[in-house]
Parts: sequence; structure tokens; C-alpha cells
Amino acid sequence: MTPLFLCLTYLAVLLVLWRFVMWRPRGLPGLTRRGTLLVGHRGVRGKRPENTLEAFRYAFDEGLDGVEFDVQRSADAQLVLYHDFEIEGQRVNKLSLEQLRNLDSRIPVLSELFELAKDYPGTLLNLELKSERFTTDGLEREVAASVSASGLADRVIVSSFNPVSLLRLRLRAPSLRIGLLYAPDLPRYLRSGALAGWLHADALHPHESQVTPELLLRAHARGLKLNTWTVNDSKRISSLYALGVDAIMGDDPEVLRHAVSGHLEERDR
Repeated sequence: MTPLFLCLTYLAVLLVLWRFVMWRPRGLPGLTRRGTLLVGHRGVRGKRPENTLEAFRYAFDEGLDGVEFDVQRSADAQLVLYHDFEIEGQRVNKLSLEQLRNLDSRIPVLSELFELAKDYPGTLLNLELKSERFTTDGLEREVAASVSASGLADRVIVSSFNPVSLLRLRLRAPSLRIGLLYAPDLPRYLRSGALAGWLHADALHPHESQVTPELLLRAHARGLKLNTWTVNDSKRISSLYALGVDAIMGDDPEVLRHAVSGHLEERDR
């Protein structure tokens, strides 16, 4: 056998081991809420400014089981919670935290949310890595360090549309749980959960329009959680809850809770 053949054989074996043997999706041991979780998208939207401490506190106080939020890296390496890549026509990652707060004083950093979340034990913290490119200037490294320092890693799942970002996080912090985000309008290779095994994902995060009974069965058969977004229609929330998805993300806590109230009453009888 030639050296090239041996190298290719070893590589093939390693890839098979990585994909099929070394991957086992895991749950979150610090999450005490059970059943289908109701999760506030960006905390809440509309009733409070999204991705702010006020929004997260409101979501928790309204009885939601967790919150979803967006994390970006500022120019001075602060982990800011902000959804859009621009603020008032300027790139978020080109501005310092001080400059960002001069534009919007309510922008929090990740550590501030973690401190708030300690007052609401057992809830889910769904952290979305925001990136437009495959390079992220150390976002994954700094997020991993912040999560570790918080002591809340057993309640955190890190999601992203960017598979390279998720893989980078998986290799840097293998104990962290990750969720693969996808939607039907993405490029073909990104619009499904097909990459979950290669990324060692713990959950699928499809757009709500992609959720079917068949997808849920396949996900659960593989040990994957299925968390879906962003659902604001009461009938769709109710149907997804009845289907048994693991988490439903929505903008309004009242809409989420009201949509599933009938199921809860029936369960408690």
C-alpha cells in the first residue's frame, strides 16, 4: 500500500468514527422545566425592547421556560446582545461597547444576562451566535469562556445558522450543547438538519414551517431535541405543542401561554 492510500484510509476511518461513533446528542442537566418549553424570542418583542434585560426579565416573570437571544462581538471584544448587524447605519462589530451604548443605552452584554438568569433557576438560555462570515474574530472562543465563567453551562444551548461557527465552538468547548439553526430560504446545503451529525449537534432548530411529524420522529430517534422558531400564531403554537416538539419560540409570552392553556388544563385533569 502506498503512503497516500494509507493516509486516505486513516482519514476515512476517522471521519466514520467522528460522524457515527463519537456523536451522542445530550440534554441539559440544569434545565428543570419539562415537556414542551415556551421560549421568549429575543426575550420578548413589542411589549418590551427586544434583546434587553427588561425584555428577558419580562419573559421570565411572565412564566416562560426560557429565552432566546443574539450575541455579537463588538470592536473591543465585548459580547453584546443585539440582533441586526448594523445600528443606525454602522456595523455593530466596528463599534466599541461605549459607542454602541451611546446609540442605544439598553444594549446589554452577555454576562449581564447570565447574572439576571441566576434569579430564574432551571430555565433555558438559547444563545444564538450571530455571524455573516465563516471568520468571526474569536466570537466562539469568547462565548465559550463567558458561558464557563457564568456557571450556567448546564442550562445553555448555543445555536447558529453558520455551521463553521458551530463546529469551531464544538471543537473548542465540547461540553457545550449546540443547536443547528436552519430555514427554507437558505442555500440547499443549509436548509435542513443534514449537517447535525457532522457538527455533533444536540438539537435541531428548524423554522416552524419545516416542522412535520416525520421530522420530529426522525430527530427523537437520533436523540436530538427539536426546538422551533418563531411562532406567533395561536393555532400553530397549539398544534406544535400537541405534536410534542421540545421548545417553541415566540415573541409574546401571553400568546404562547394562552395557545397552550387548553393542553395544560387537559393534562392536569
